[in-house]
Amino acid sequence: MKLKLVIFSILISNSIYSQSAKDSLLQKDINVLVEEMEFMYGYDQTIREYTIYKTFDKSETNRIENLPDSLRNEEMKNRKFESDSIGKLIWKKYINPMDAEHTKRMIEITKKYGFPSVERIKKYYEKEFIDPEFNPLIIFIHSPRKYWVELKELMLKEYQNGIINQCQYGYALWQFTGRKSFQPMLDNGFEMIEENGKTKLKSTCE
Repeated sequence: MKLKLVIFSILISNSIYSQSAKDSLLQKDINVLVEEMEFMYGYDQTIREYTIYKTFDKSETNRIENLPDSLRNEEMKNRKFESDSIGKLIWKKYINPMDAEHTKRMIEITKKYGFPSVERIKKYYEKEFIDPEFNPLIIFIHSPRKYWVELKELMLKEYQNGIINQCQYGYALWQFTGRKSFQPMLDNGFEMIEENGKTKLKSTCE
């Protein structure tokens, strides 16, 4: 029994030390890292929005998103590509290849610094984000299927080491199992509730 307690204590100590070391690295390199991740996030979102709205103008996409449903649907009819081949070309040449590059880079960052959640970043980053909705997790969410096994293992380690919380792990696991079932989330910090006559998932990790 004593031997088991000693081993457990060593594992806990190593985990705490590892997290502390990664926190120090993150703090040291935070400005450069955020600039890089903001670029990856911006590319990810902007190119995807272009395939929907056929514009790079963020104020224009925001205007359209805020329209009533009927007006938005009418607006979108006028923003379709002349040929479906254009949209397919954008995904093949510009979105899918960069999703892979961004995923590889985010894996490198996570292994070195621990997963850079918005909560961790805000501990050390003193500036405002370029995009208020900036979230590095989105970059992982758009990772190609071939990285899913590695990402599941990586995010499990991040959860076990206390770098991400249970709900963040559950959401990531849901994504990396193909979103086939909400069970990964329900098993990890989420619950199904009724609100205003609708059923929805709610995080319990506030």
